Amino acid sequence: MRQTPQREGILHVLKDSDRPLTVEEIWERMPERRSGLPTVYRNLERFVREGWAESILGADQVMRFVRCDSRHHHHHLQCERCGRTAEVDACGLEESLRKLESLSGFQITRHQLMLFGLCGACSAEKDR
Repeated sequence: MRQTPQREGILHVLKDSDRPLTVEEIWERMPERRSGLPTVYRNLERFVREGWAESILGADQVMRFVRCDSRHHHHHLQCERCGRTAEVDACGLEESLRKLESLSGFQITRHQLMLFGLCGACSAEKDR
């Protein structure tokens, strides 16, 4: 993929955020807004396909994006209080997925799992 100022800007914004961001939030945080929202959308779609970012559908049904550090299969945790996300470099669902394939007749080609809870800071604050 060709490196452009717009793509670099999008990736920089995602890297600097510890929370998932909407397309509009990404665009607003870009240092140079030479590109329009459609360009940001197209680049985010490409980043998701390439494994550089992941789309996360929020409880409010709004799509947000996070930067992925690993290019292999992984999951994310999200704090229900502050929205902070963390990448989890483990899955452990392979056996369950094989069983689901056997029972359903489906061939599962991919899956996405989002885990919710409280981050360390919010959990400590809640306990005070």
